[in-house]
Amino acid sequence: MSNDTSHNHTVEAVPASLRELLELRGREQADTVFIFAPEHSKSLTYGAYRTAVFELAAVLGQQGLKRGGRVALLLANGLNPVVAILAVMAAGGVAVPINPRLTGPEIHGILTHSGAELLLSDRNHGDSVQSGLESGEWCDLESPEEGNGYRVLQVREPAATGTAPETELPLRSEDPALILYTSGTTGHPKGVVLSHGNLLANAQYIVSAHRLTAADRALCVLPLFHINGLVVTLLAPLLSAGSVVMPERFKADRFWGWLHDYQATWFSAVPTIFSILLSHQEPPRNYAYSLRFARSASAPLPVAVLEEFEQRYGIPVIETYGISEAACQVTANPLPPLPHKPGSAGMPVGNELLVVDEQGVSQPPGDVGEVLIRGKNIFSGYLNNRSADREALRNGWFHTGDLGYLDQDGYLFLTGRKKEQINRSGEKISPREVEEVIHRLPDVESVGVVGLPHQLYGEEVAAFITLRPGRKLEPERIREHCRLSLAAFKIPREIIFIDELPKGPSGKIQRRKLVETYQQITSHEEKESSR
Repeated sequence: MSNDTSHNHTVEAVPASLRELLELRGREQADTVFIFAPEHSKSLTYGAYRTAVFELAAVLGQQGLKRGGRVALLLANGLNPVVAILAVMAAGGVAVPINPRLTGPEIHGILTHSGAELLLSDRNHGDSVQSGLESGEWCDLESPEEGNGYRVLQVREPAATGTAPETELPLRSEDPALILYTSGTTGHPKGVVLSHGNLLANAQYIVSAHRLTAADRALCVLPLFHINGLVVTLLAPLLSAGSVVMPERFKADRFWGWLHDYQATWFSAVPTIFSILLSHQEPPRNYAYSLRFARSASAPLPVAVLEEFEQRYGIPVIETYGISEAACQVTANPLPPLPHKPGSAGMPVGNELLVVDEQGVSQPPGDVGEVLIRGKNIFSGYLNNRSADREALRNGWFHTGDLGYLDQDGYLFLTGRKKEQINRSGEKISPREVEEVIHRLPDVESVGVVGLPHQLYGEEVAAFITLRPGRKLEPERIREHCRLSLAAFKIPREIIFIDELPKGPSGKIQRRKLVETYQQITSHEEKESSR
């Protein structure tokens, strides 16, 4: 099925590379503010941003970076990563963002697998990384953040081939720009290789879907080491000549103040942030008036949360669907006056999308199958992982592993992952369906549903639930609620209350860890009962 882009608007021709785009903005919008840093009361115009990026690119060249060389970035949000990521790409290098919350061994694993030659950090990060690396000392560099300068560490000797940044030819659309590591379903991170063209194509799709202009201002509360924060709230505003408010991290008690003070017109968040905002004290009524819309991504947004947020603040919440392998956005609900459907991930934007059965046959509306996509934003493959490439990239289509269906209007509804489906005595159960029902209970903060091994049924349904502060809920009350909407075999037999659901950096529930949590609980109970 080809994509329906009737809810989009056109944008100017997209440059071949991010360096070319940066040159364009620095030339044509030199005096326009691009980045606001609330904690530092500081801002960067497009002209100053271009200068900072190219100065750091030159320094990285002096450190040995050549075209195609890989630079790992261990940075939280703020001015430092905003400049550093584009500096690596503008120098013709490949940026490898790393979550600073990872452990030393996890970071070492990414450094080894990616073949990164340099590690760029700041004074707040990186101290636990150097041990175990056959490398020299940190080299201190200046950065846009006063008192928190860059530090660069040579991880391995640069490759002998390549061209130094100052002498290289113009970058091409197909040149790699980013390697992003995803957790995946196997537990082993995979390196997604994305080109300048992939990133710019998706930035264009986002600008088009959300009708972004130079008058728009985003509030970025998602980490730039994740594809959502990077492409949606940095590269898309860069392409549309808009501006970005870039705090160092999400803070619920500062969120509405930032929106009000900087007159942001939109923000992108994960479902967890929407739930947190709803559980906090409401802001003054006029604090949300500048917003055109809020955008949800990275994990399904419970319908109850979406509807409560819209009713409370009077702005549309646009649910989307994206994955790292597509450089982020795949589908999006349209903005008003076109309808956005709660529970739906929207329609394809710039991509082609199919829903197919196990034989690869396209499914009619309403029938569940695997979601396949193709387009200019789709990655070229996983780094050093041909077996994963063969499984995911077939006949020109990327097989996402996500399950869903299209309705009669072409809106996509996701039902889960192929490998997350619960198989109870031959009955296939979608965790998302059960989660949506439980989430309608007003006392529930968040819920994760998994299949647990069962001797008779193969798998049994279990729900892990986090309650809102000060609330109580009996398991049988939850089951009674589920019986109103779910078949008997879908009702959770195990209900476990926990303080917090384990989630990855993108906000997706880590279901494998929920199973491990249950095994730890039962093992402890068995030991206690045997005493």
